[in-house]
Amino acid sequence: MPLTIDIRFQNAALTLADELNFTRAAERLSITQPALSKQISDLEEQLGFKVFERTQRQVNLTDAGQVFIGGCRDAHIILERAIRAAKAAKNDTVPVVTIGLCPYADPQLVESILSVHLPLYPNLRLRIESMFAPDLIHGISVSELDLAIITEPSENPLFTSVKMTTHALCVSMPCDHPASAKSSVTVSDFGGVGWMVFARKAHPAVYDRLMIEAQQSNVTPVEIHHYVNPQGAVRLIDENFGVAFVAKGIEAQMQSQGLTTRPLSHPSLQLSSCLVLRSDQSSRLVNEFGRMLLKKVHSHSKSEADFGQLLLRL
Repeated sequence: MPLTIDIRFQNAALTLADELNFTRAAERLSITQPALSKQISDLEEQLGFKVFERTQRQVNLTDAGQVFIGGCRDAHIILERAIRAAKAAKNDTVPVVTIGLCPYADPQLVESILSVHLPLYPNLRLRIESMFAPDLIHGISVSELDLAIITEPSENPLFTSVKMTTHALCVSMPCDHPASAKSSVTVSDFGGVGWMVFARKAHPAVYDRLMIEAQQSNVTPVEIHHYVNPQGAVRLIDENFGVAFVAKGIEAQMQSQGLTTRPLSHPSLQLSSCLVLRSDQSSRLVNEFGRMLLKKVHSHSKSEADFGQLLLRL
């Protein structure tokens, strides 16, 4: 039988995890300290493991407790979202789809999202959240986001992922750089200069691929600068700090600044942007929005049979 945890015990554990003090936690919960201690003991007995290590002077989470509390927080977010959705349905409020985007998403995909119109939902509103790739994955997993556009998402049985576009990571450089005369470039073209690279936290997998490619090509940059906003890299290029590695969605912006941008030819740096949503997504609105978005993106590039298979995955 599945384990069912009393929501009072979950709230008690979450509050104690925040405070790490029985007195303060009990005050927040408006119960006595002995009552809180009893709830925590009953919870741990039901779970079969200790959530907290307790001494006379301090309270700390165990390793198992940290995992459990993290799951409780995610569960509460999902519950709160379900309550908000139910209230919206009851009150017949304007339907909303929340979409997560990487800051470096292909502008064409953004235009496709904004052009989606659903006849059954004429008053549909879109809420766009810009996040780094790991945050997008988390947002989908805890239902903070209905769907997301993620570059190179990792395989996860909890998600449905459909490839939308594939493009190369690009390099922006001064117009007089020798590699600017090429139609495509490799990391070997940029040894001995500084590199401006998006912060690893923006997309760890893609960042690591670039560094592995540099290592395998025996290329060592003079120095590495990390940027969050790619516009910050423009000034560094102008000041002759080196070149910037940018996503295709940034290419046009860089060219408007008088820089030359070329795609990298390495197969490992050909990046796919995918539509990602939870596999158990049951919302008719969200699934219909996803189908219509795929139709817009793939209608000119997929055969009718292939496109039909894509829709079957949503």
